[in-house]
Amino acid sequence: MPQLLTDAAHWGLALVPVLILPTVFVWLDAFKLMRLREILLLLILGGVCALAAYPVAGRFLDTLPIGFNSYSRFVAPWIEEAVKALAIILLFRLNRIGYKLDAVISGFAIGAGFSVLENIIYLLRFPDFGAGTWIVRGLGTAIMHGTTLALLAAIAHEFAERETREAAGDFDFHLWWFAPGYLVAVALHTLFNQFPDRPLLAMMGAAMFAPIALIAIFNFGTAEAERWLQEECAAHHIQLESLRAGNWPDGAAGRKIAALAERLGPETAKRIRRYWELQAWLVVQAEETMMEEAEGDATFEKEQIRAALAEQAGLRQALGRSTFTALNALLPFSRNDEWEVSELKQRLGR
Repeated sequence: MPQLLTDAAHWGLALVPVLILPTVFVWLDAFKLMRLREILLLLILGGVCALAAYPVAGRFLDTLPIGFNSYSRFVAPWIEEAVKALAIILLFRLNRIGYKLDAVISGFAIGAGFSVLENIIYLLRFPDFGAGTWIVRGLGTAIMHGTTLALLAAIAHEFAERETREAAGDFDFHLWWFAPGYLVAVALHTLFNQFPDRPLLAMMGAAMFAPIALIAIFNFGTAEAERWLQEECAAHHIQLESLRAGNWPDGAAGRKIAALAERLGPETAKRIRRYWELQAWLVVQAEETMMEEAEGDATFEKEQIRAALAEQAGLRQALGRSTFTALNALLPFSRNDEWEVSELKQRLGR
């Protein structure tokens, strides 16, 4: 019985601290962008990354004649941060990250999942290690893994902003967005690993640096998101009013879509205008809901939104694949706008 309690304490020390922080971030998130179910999926994704990194690390250890200590200090950070970065790249590519808040929470949760799986492997392989080891791994190594990936994601988001806020039809995905953050993550990970004989020092450094850095980015991301929402919501309101008045909105997109509609005839032009109007309305609803959520008073008409989504689906079918593809490439909505609408759809099911 005493041994069982000791083992339980070791598992708790190694796993629990880093799992608490993503939950805290969800609570701090003013826009309520993530649910605990999404956090759980990100943790699992991080665990998958750890499983992928494990055989790669073993291969390098067997190949490089440098010993475990040198490998841990100078090689492991490059491999582990690269594998974790692949998960963040996937989320960006699939447009699952909208604001820096998203980036920080997603990055930390994936890093936490990576560290949890890694610590489970160590717990199973080295059950005789003392509580001190698991305190360091739970409050030091695990926090480090979450923090480095959160920083990588936040820095990548900063570089990707211009593309994600432009029209989705002009969007170009660039891997170089992730390079600066990757180098920062590797540098911090390498610094953490330079103290194998003074693990408590490394742990204290991680425990002190992580909250300061992440809360600072969190506050900056919140202010940035609020500013974007206000600016974009005002612009989308103007667009919506123009369409409701029977006009095409000003700008290059309006002129191109008007020319397309004129070529396709009055009936198709009517459908095109209505589809654009519905999309503008949905984006406005998504942005207003997020702003209301930040103020603690989010309300939206679920049935009206469902009706708009259903009408959009019917219009897509009526327009046909080729016409809708041409229209969709010209619409002035950004990847960020599309992400906001996807968030609105998720809120319908909550």
